[in-house]
Amino acid sequence: MIKTIFNCVTPIQIYIFVVLVIALLFHSLKSENAKYLYVILLLNAATEFISILLMSKNKPIGFLINISVFFHNCLWLSLLLKSVKKRDIYRLIFILFVVSYLLIFYFDGVSDFSCLAFVFGAFIYLIIFIVESFYELQREAFSFFLSNQFLLLSAPILFFIGLSAALGFQDRALIRTVLFSNVSLYEFIAYFVNIIYYTLIIVYIYREKKLKDAE
Repeated sequence: MIKTIFNCVTPIQIYIFVVLVIALLFHSLKSENAKYLYVILLLNAATEFISILLMSKNKPIGFLINISVFFHNCLWLSLLLKSVKKRDIYRLIFILFVVSYLLIFYFDGVSDFSCLAFVFGAFIYLIIFIVESFYELQREAFSFFLSNQFLLLSAPILFFIGLSAALGFQDRALIRTVLFSNVSLYEFIAYFVNIIYYTLIIVYIYREKKLKDAE
């Protein structure tokens, strides 16, 4: 049984667990950003742990991934909206985002992974991130782009872009194309974007710790 479980574990999943441990050991819970980040990391680690157990028993994980992606995107979008200038339209966008997600699940179902739901959530985050980045650029607030806050908000950008590009066309033949050593195109993209995603989070935690120690 244990051997079967370990056979289902991937290097990326191990990295996700390591990043969670790093956050628990070195990141303070005092800031609002930290609370959001902890929940995101706990959600991701719990999802991977449960998926490993399900896969070891040959159980489907589509429902689990759909629910996880929904909360993952909600959390990142909430963190982004709390970090930028408060605009009434953003509150409306968040409500429409949640309603649209639920409608997608209603029509597509939740038993199988919904590529449309993931791409939709990623698209909303990217649009708001780009709009606010241009806003800060117009204000010549260059310090914003060097801040730890910007680093944190940038962490999921490549993750969203890469997986949306891989899943958006829903071309299974394409994403299953073997590039080298039995590594498919999807696996290559997933590994690359996840490594960048979680490495940026580690850098954010390191920089936050340095700032706290300097106080």
